[in-house]
Amino acid sequence: MPNSPAAVFERLTTTVPPVRTEVRLGTACVLGGGVAGLVAARVLADHANRVVIIEPDQPEAALSGAARPGVPQGSQVHLLLPGGRAQLERFFPGVVAQALAGGAVSCGPERTATYLDDVEQIATPNARFVGSSRPFLESLIRRRTLALPNVELVSGRVIGLRYARGAVESVRYAVGGDHVVVPADFVVDASGRGSRLGDWLEQGGWPRPETQRLQADIRYLSARFTRSADWDGPLSGISRYSPHFPKDIAGAAVNPIENQQWVVMLAHFGNGAEGRTADEFVARCRELPPIFQEAVKGEIVGEVVPYRHPDSRWRHFEALDRFPARLAVLGDAVASFNPLYGQGMSSAALHASCLSEYLRSGPDLDAPARHFLELEKVVVEAAWQTSTAGDAIRLGLATPPATDQGRRQAWALRQVREAAGRDEQVGTALRAVGFMTAHPASLMAPELVLRAARVNGVPEERIRQEYMMTETT
Repeated sequence: MPNSPAAVFERLTTTVPPVRTEVRLGTACVLGGGVAGLVAARVLADHANRVVIIEPDQPEAALSGAARPGVPQGSQVHLLLPGGRAQLERFFPGVVAQALAGGAVSCGPERTATYLDDVEQIATPNARFVGSSRPFLESLIRRRTLALPNVELVSGRVIGLRYARGAVESVRYAVGGDHVVVPADFVVDASGRGSRLGDWLEQGGWPRPETQRLQADIRYLSARFTRSADWDGPLSGISRYSPHFPKDIAGAAVNPIENQQWVVMLAHFGNGAEGRTADEFVARCRELPPIFQEAVKGEIVGEVVPYRHPDSRWRHFEALDRFPARLAVLGDAVASFNPLYGQGMSSAALHASCLSEYLRSGPDLDAPARHFLELEKVVVEAAWQTSTAGDAIRLGLATPPATDQGRRQAWALRQVREAAGRDEQVGTALRAVGFMTAHPASLMAPELVLRAARVNGVPEERIRQEYMMTETT
């Protein structure tokens, strides 16, 4: 079906640069200068005479390549997934080559290792990442965005919106003790997980969105180490653990970054505090698969940096019965996920793809951006399903399917997940969903489920009993 979530997702993940763009806006404002805001500004630059990014961090800090106060997770492990890589290359042609020339590291399937419960999983050809620190990549995207002649960055703290005739008409921000008002023909909130858009909507007489939360209470510890130029093993690694596995960490990740360094992350649930000192951190990594042991052989650079992710959140703007015109919201301001799945930057880039499709569709700008919100819901829902499923099982919140179709689909998904670590074709399909290049519905393809079940050694009779292939399309 042309408008099914899977079809919409496939359309949004196109790698074709935007065409048929039309300038219909005078001034567009973007609230927040992180990855989400920068890519949104790049999209708006095709449709506005002037794009103003309002960012609370000082411009010097934003362009320095150091972790910014407004991005508390900036020192943790970040990895640009294939889905995000494709969208960044789409909107900023040549940006990947530019990143690699500046010190980022290309990690293909031959240099990538994935572990589940300490068992190495089969390599898949779609495992192609760009390894760098978050500040490095963000500063590169910022330079590319601000090089556009109609984009500017101002320093200030947004304190509210003004409305007129059912639409946002200006943005108010504070600089020191002064308040500035910027008239705007379109506003994008990309101010992150701490967005105050709900407050600003209520202040203007609009409803506040409901927030869906999944308590995760996950603690991250990251540290950088010098990286040997002689190492010829994997460069990127992730290790996840099942809820029943007798290990007291949720997972671990390691990536190469610029300046010939590693960044290593340990993830704990609850109040796990082991690893806060450098010695403890190194000791824990020595209990993990070989790539982690290699990474901590070098000298530690700086300190072990903690970060807490209390919950995954989805603010349901798409469900509001009233919403101002000339307003969009994207990135973590809409939904933020368990960082262990690495989907934050890629989700933000795909939200920008939604904005591009919306603005290129010739919308009625004096009506709420419903089409944009519907497109964005497809992307958010796909990432939400991927990132929250494991947490829900761990927390005992996963509910048994209530229908025969639901039970068949749950059985099919179990087969795919179980086979993914041992079969390249099944593993490629599952990881494509995690990498945000395919919709979760793709995992229900009958031929894929049948292959997975056979890889798992399920008898044909049981396959027919558990999964009626003709009813799963």
